[in-house]
Amino acid sequence: MRLALCNKTLDDRPIEAFFELAATAGFDAVELMPGSLATPVSDPDPAMRVQIHQVARAHGLEILGFNSLFQHVPHLNLVTRDPDLRRASAAELVAIVRLAAHFGASVIVVGSPRQRHAPEDASFDEAADLFIDELRPAADEAARLGITLCLEPLVASLTNFMNDTREGLAVARRMDHPAVKLVLDVKQISLETQSFEAAVDLALPWLAHVHVNDANRHAPGEGDTDFVPIVRKLKAVGYEGFLSIEAFAFTDDPATVLPRSRAYLESILAAA
Repeated sequence: MRLALCNKTLDDRPIEAFFELAATAGFDAVELMPGSLATPVSDPDPAMRVQIHQVARAHGLEILGFNSLFQHVPHLNLVTRDPDLRRASAAELVAIVRLAAHFGASVIVVGSPRQRHAPEDASFDEAADLFIDELRPAADEAARLGITLCLEPLVASLTNFMNDTREGLAVARRMDHPAVKLVLDVKQISLETQSFEAAVDLALPWLAHVHVNDANRHAPGEGDTDFVPIVRKLKAVGYEGFLSIEAFAFTDDPATVLPRSRAYLESILAAA
């Protein structure tokens, strides 16, 4: 397992500064928000894309994937009955997949809770059908380009659809698409009724990506969450993907916290 860093809470700085921070802190790869790339997703500037990719490579960083997919287009929705909005949302997701392929990304996390809010009167089955129908064009394109779409369960305080690991797994099974898997998020699992280890058992063989963050929303090692059993479980089941730090807050300068968090995880990986 290798370590990656998300720029979700660090997108107030230029992308080049984020790359420098990630490299200096010792990370292998980065996970980016499409809206943080300073180039339109659906009609990207080729020169800007090349420059971003070159800067990442110069810092020795792999661009692992994308998350927070629709933050730059908050009006879109992947679980809507509106036909025009459905077409626009599906098309934007296809464009994001193509942009990810340009950067050599292999993973796209489908979270965006506000952009998958289902109609209030929709059953889970109807919401799942609406979501799958909009997701399928992007999934087909992802399969063609060698990218995995990872469904991210998120608690009911954030969205009203796909709120836990069991519901995420139900949607993945219902879709039954080779490019559609699951991401498990440590903070999210801490709010469910099961342990992370139990969630891993439940998610197999659909597990394709892992977000690591403390239950307090900070980086690993900066709170009370014990990552030893989490890492041991992932190693035990043969997970070989990335552990991607998605911290939502920092108690200190990220330049101080992130190397400490990376070292904490690496010590566990070495001992597991």
